[in-house]
Amino acid sequence: MTATQESPAPTVPGERPSAETLIARAEALVPVLRERAERCEELRRIPDETIVDLTEAGLFDLVAPSSVGGYGYGMREFGTITRILAQGCASTAWVYSFLVVHNVSLVQDTPHLLGGRAFAPCALSAGFQATPSGTATKVDGGWRLTGRWPFASGIMNSDYSLLITTEDRADGSEPALLGLVVDVADVTIHDVWHMSGMKGTGSNTFSCDDLFVPADRQWTVFGQEPIRPLDHGEFRPLEGFSMIRMFDVLLAAVAVGSAEACLADYKQRILTRTVGFGLGPQREHPEAWVRYGDAVTRTRIARLVWDETHRVVTDLADRQEKATLEQAAVLRMASPRICALARDAIETMLDGAGSSVNELRSPFQRYKRDVDTLKSHSYLHWDGAAVTAGAALLGVTDTPDALLLV
Repeated sequence: MTATQESPAPTVPGERPSAETLIARAEALVPVLRERAERCEELRRIPDETIVDLTEAGLFDLVAPSSVGGYGYGMREFGTITRILAQGCASTAWVYSFLVVHNVSLVQDTPHLLGGRAFAPCALSAGFQATPSGTATKVDGGWRLTGRWPFASGIMNSDYSLLITTEDRADGSEPALLGLVVDVADVTIHDVWHMSGMKGTGSNTFSCDDLFVPADRQWTVFGQEPIRPLDHGEFRPLEGFSMIRMFDVLLAAVAVGSAEACLADYKQRILTRTVGFGLGPQREHPEAWVRYGDAVTRTRIARLVWDETHRVVTDLADRQEKATLEQAAVLRMASPRICALARDAIETMLDGAGSSVNELRSPFQRYKRDVDTLKSHSYLHWDGAAVTAGAALLGVTDTPDALLLV
């Protein structure tokens, strides 16, 4: 989708901006995010002024339905805006996409937590149902919750956090998976997010000890039946759609946007850099032409695979359909491969950009560190994706991985 050149305008209550307008607003924020990227890393969280900018641009209200004051757009616009924001700051794009996805769960299961807004910032611990943390004991009016939950991206900018735990059963039967929403103000945040890349996501651990969680704080864990019936009386584009399939697009969008930003900077560096030891302008070196062409092609390949993933997931979401096992397997492998392609493109550029790009304050160094860190995310690890997806595509397993079935 091509953005228009209209000037971004403040959000007017009740107005539904066009998709082109919202995309243009995201593009207008890219240079602002680039200027703040270093400070974002130093803070190890998204700066407050960035949250204000995203809010005033209407980007947080993007997919919320009109019944709560949102704009009702879907994966087509959501994926595009996430990729564009990553051209300014990978950490900001990552946290933005997570907060918007989690708001879908709030709207669906706990709309009272919105407080009359279309959006409320809500993190999520990455402890999925395969490795649930903590325990919840049923009591009158809710649960008593104890545990520790890691990798809660965006928790430093959130009012709430989603978590997955196990509910102890009084009759001694097997504990059941349980999704709960807690107030960030009621938990202890552990300052453990000291990473080489994606520093600004603030993906810290949080914990609580015997915290009372009211009964109206339950949310639908991946693959479970909705806690309350979905509202089919209005267009609610992503309600009930798989959060995991959304992640297939959004996580990789951050890597692609980073590679695209690196490519733009690399072009300017070649055109303006003078190579040391009397070798003159880099723009006159044939090997620089070749390396730039290679970088363009590598970045384009990453973008093409992402575009196709984006298209498939958008079509599924628009039709409110669940991916087939084959579709899910292909999508599951695409996101780690896209990240690897983006990383390779960035490494190609850094290899020919000179030693100064290794300065920690260099945006080139940040692109590399961010995508290297992205690649280590458990969902974006190639072996983990390819083993389970390959087995499903071959039909050699009777129990496909759970992430392919949601």
